[in-house]
Formats: sequence, C-alpha cells, structure tokens
Amino acid sequence: MKLLVVDIGTSGVRAAVVTPEDGVVSSHHREVLPSSPAPGMVEFDAVALADAVVDVARVASADAGEVAAVGIANQRASTVVWDRTTGEPVGPGLGWQDLRTVIDCLMLAGEGLRLAPNLLATKAAHLWNEVDPDRSRDLCIGTVDSWVAWTLSQGAVHVTDATNAALYGLRTHDQQRWHADALEILRLPERSLP
Repeated sequence: MKLLVVDIGTSGVRAAVVTPEDGVVSSHHREVLPSSPAPGMVEFDAVALADAVVDVARVASADAGEVAAVGIANQRASTVVWDRTTGEPVGPGLGWQDLRTVIDCLMLAGEGLRLAPNLLATKAAHLWNEVDPDRSRDLCIGTVDSWVAWTLSQGAVHVTDATNAALYGLRTHDQQRWHADALEILRLPERSLP
C-alpha cells in the first residue's frame, strides 16, 4: 500500500510517497517562506502554500502510481480564514508565531476567556474582524491542514483532526465539542469551523 505524506512546515512543504516495505519511495520539497511585515507578525500566502502542496504531491507521486491515502502534518496553530463560496482567503495566513493578538488575549482574560496568541481563536477573530465586522459573510476558519484539505477537495471537505482542533483554543475542556461561550465572545459562528 502506497501512502502520500505531506509535511507543511513553517518554511516549506515536503511530500513523500512511502510504503511499509520500502519506506520513502520518492519525495519532493518546495520552499514557501513566511513574511514578517512588522516585529511579532508572521504571515504567509495561503494560496501559494496550497499551490506548493499540489506541486510537491504531484512530483513526489509522479512515478509512484496510485496512492491509497494522504496524511497531512502541519504547523498546527497557523490560521487561514477563507470565503466559503469563492474559496479565496480573506487575508494573509497568520503563522502560529504571530503575536498581533496579544492585547486581545489580555482583554479577553478579563472576561474570563484565557487564550494565548499562538492559538487559532484570536487570529481567526482578528482576520474576520478586518474584512467582515458585522459577520454577514459566509467564511470558513481553519488551520493549515483544514485549508489544504478544503483546497484539494475543491471545497467539498472542511475538516481537521483532534490534535489540530486542540490548538484552536475553541474546544471544551474535554475536547469533545466547540466551546459555545468562547465562540460567542469572539463572535465566531460555529458553522465556520471544521
């Protein structure tokens, strides 16, 4: 059985075809660097990142034939917000290291919502507030794995896994569901989540 493994890191994307018998059969890497428009800010081009995933996957699997499954490893709390209808990001992707929401986190702590700026929650709220403060648009929120799955499926799949969801800062303590109070405070509609 052949598997395609995609590793989406902070500075690049790698894809490899692996088998239990042979290990890595083929692989390909492409550099995709973030930018830092100001101290503490880390952004990336979400479209370029998704394009890089398609490119490295295509090259790595070109001679391998059909693969049985795809696995995605990624920079977990990096955040993308995109339009559900057009599939276009509404702004830059924000890297997990981005600190632009530190003040938001401090203010939210006063309301009883303890979040760190390296989580998706305040990054997603910040991006949404920038483009749609009245929440009239149908937007999707996700970590890089969710964005890539959406892109590869042409909008058919909006998913994440439990390890990525844990870094949204929007799960209940038992990690079984989205935290309704946090969503309400941040004004993030549950329908926007995977």
